[in-house]
Amino acid sequence: LIKNPDKINLGGEKRNITLFFSDIRGFTTISEKLTPEELVHLLNEYLTEMNGIINRYGGTLAQLIGDGLYVIFGAPNKTSDKDHALRCLNMAIDMQLKMKKLNKKWFNSGIDENLKIRCGINTGMATVGGYGSPERKEYTAMGMQVNLAARLESACKPGRILISHTTWALAREEFPCTPLGKIEVKGYHRPVTVYEIDPFQVKHKIQDAGWTDG
Repeated sequence: LIKNPDKINLGGEKRNITLFFSDIRGFTTISEKLTPEELVHLLNEYLTEMNGIINRYGGTLAQLIGDGLYVIFGAPNKTSDKDHALRCLNMAIDMQLKMKKLNKKWFNSGIDENLKIRCGINTGMATVGGYGSPERKEYTAMGMQVNLAARLESACKPGRILISHTTWALAREEFPCTPLGKIEVKGYHRPVTVYEIDPFQVKHKIQDAGWTDG
């Protein structure tokens, strides 16, 4: 649900933003091995930690489905393209590092599963606004650039971060990115150029955790 809807443009507008998708690889299969109590505890703890990281970097949680997260940077709060790209990448790195700590905690509590998340990130033009009924609206983004971010998440290796060329161009000076060449993406006529970030090889993060309205 949208908070303070009177302060947000619900009519829809085109804006250059950074889009993030993530999920836990093989979560459905793993969840079948857990008791209902273990599953609820694990998922609630995971989502609580991830939501805290999203808020820390000023992201907008546009959608939450099971273990899947869809986050927007650069809307509704405007920042520069480089700023929202770096915030998104910093968030993704922190999520991966937090997941490693959560796995250790869950292992010590008796859950013998090594859960890993996949992250897909793309920067591009999308339509943002409030969608839904008059009684219930959600602030989200729509368009081909959103679809690309989602496809990158599906193609990402567990424990890694897969980004598009547009995001790479904004973040290449701050983050070590490994070029993976071009990959076929459903819905795109031509292969797209992608890059991978290993969150456990990043020595430091440039962007601070605070953010301001543009």
